[in-house]
Amino acid sequence: MRPIYLISKTPYEGVIHIPILTISFLNPNIDFAQYTGMIITSKQALIALEHYTFDREHFEYICVSQNTAQAAREAGAVQIETGDGYGKSIPQILRRKERKGKWLYLRPKVIATEWLETARSEGYIIDEAILYETTCNKEAYNHCIADNGILVFTSPSSIKCFREAYKILPTHTVVVIGETTKNAFSDAKEVLVSPQTSVASAVELAQEIVQNSSPF
Repeated sequence: MRPIYLISKTPYEGVIHIPILTISFLNPNIDFAQYTGMIITSKQALIALEHYTFDREHFEYICVSQNTAQAAREAGAVQIETGDGYGKSIPQILRRKERKGKWLYLRPKVIATEWLETARSEGYIIDEAILYETTCNKEAYNHCIADNGILVFTSPSSIKCFREAYKILPTHTVVVIGETTKNAFSDAKEVLVSPQTSVASAVELAQEIVQNSSPF
């Protein structure tokens, strides 16, 4: 049976986890009283918010995906609107708000989307707070990767760090969590995109591939 490798920050049941990324949380000063709402594109931003004291129910939230929205609810958020899993859906939500209020984008040090520029060009006021930084975890550079493995990538940074230590072979099957991650591949290798922008969806696709694969 072909092994499935999840190249990501966090593990998932039933697959081999390669923790290729490590997170460093930062603690910038934030005056929450300035803002009507927050824009959240990852669960890591919500983890970083645990270091701050403020009335979570007071704010509006725009979350990039259903999974992020669920994590926000669990953290105490109430007023939530949800995107389709891609940053480009965030300006669409803002348009429904008629430029009301000032927003705070809780972000990593490096971002892989240009939605912010689009939203600002349309007149929306969005400040940024860099709450965490993702770097390569070199302790994960010594795994044995089977030649017939299925590689599941969850972000452009996971691809970059994986390639520092491993080669992606023609015999590997590559599954990614979304189009943004797919676009991080500069070569012409076939890349399969999960139906939904979630780890669960990507792993499910990889498992379907295993079931349909002939012996290697």
